[in-house]
Amino acid sequence: MTEYQTIIYEVDEANPALCRITLNRPDKYNAINREMADELIDAFRSVRKDSAVGAVVLSGAGEKAFCTGGDLDIFPSLAVHQNSLDWLAHEGLEVQRAITGCEKAVICKVDGHCLAGGLELALCCDLIYAKASAKFGLTEINMGILPGWGGTARIIRSLPIYRAREIVYSGRKDYSAVEMFEMGFLTRVFEDDVFEEKFEAVVANIASKKPIALRMAKEVMGRSIDGCDLETALAVERNGIQWLTYAPDIQSVMDQFRQSPELLTQQQKEANKASDSK
Repeated sequence: MTEYQTIIYEVDEANPALCRITLNRPDKYNAINREMADELIDAFRSVRKDSAVGAVVLSGAGEKAFCTGGDLDIFPSLAVHQNSLDWLAHEGLEVQRAITGCEKAVICKVDGHCLAGGLELALCCDLIYAKASAKFGLTEINMGILPGWGGTARIIRSLPIYRAREIVYSGRKDYSAVEMFEMGFLTRVFEDDVFEEKFEAVVANIASKKPIALRMAKEVMGRSIDGCDLETALAVERNGIQWLTYAPDIQSVMDQFRQSPELLTQQQKEANKASDSK
C-alpha cells in the first residue's frame, strides 16, 4: 500500500467494498497543493483497479472545510507566476479526470467550507451529501480568474442556467447547504447533530450493493448524461442488463433472491399468494 502524506487512503475493514479517501491538510482547509494533487490522482487510479470496491467516499479532514481549492501558497502572485497558474489549472483537471474516470460510486461528504476548486471536486462525484452548516461557492472570479477545474462546464450541466451563472458571477462564498440543495446541487442535507449517523447509513446501503452492478449503473447513466439520444441510452441500458444477467456473482444474488421469501417485495408476495390460490 502506498504511503501518502497529504491524503488518507483506507479500505473499510468491516466492509471491503468501501474505500475512503480523505483530504488531510486540515490546517490549510484541505487546500490542494502539488503533492496532494499527485496523491489524489494515484489514489483514484489505484481504487479503480480494486474489483472488490464498489463505493468510494471522498471527504476532508476536520470540520473547517471539505476543500477550498488550490493552495495559493504555492505562488505569491498569480500575475507574476503565470507558470504556476497554468500548472494549477492543468493539475486540477487531471485530478478531476481521475475522479470522473473512476468506475466506482464516488460519494462526496461535505463538512465545512466547500469553495472554488473544492466545489469543483464535489461536482465530479456521483452523490454529494452535506452537513447543514456547510458553506459553498465558486470564488475564483474575486481574484480576476475563472473556475479552472471544470467548474463552469460542469455546474452549467448540473443546475438551472441562471442559478449556475449567479454562482460563478457573484463569487459568493456563503451559499448555505439548504440553498444548494434547493438548487439541485446536493443529494441530501443532514442536520449537524445527526450528520455522521445519517451519512454512514447511506454509505453502508450503497456499499452493500454488488460492485459490478454499481459500475454498470454508473456507466449506463453516464452515457445518458453525456448526451446520447434516448434510443441509444435504452440500448446501452438493455445491453447492461443482459451483461449483468450472466455475471457469476450477480447470478448468485438472483438465486438467493428467488429462494428467500423475506427478500421478495410485498407485491411479489401477494402475487405468489394469488397464484397459489388458483
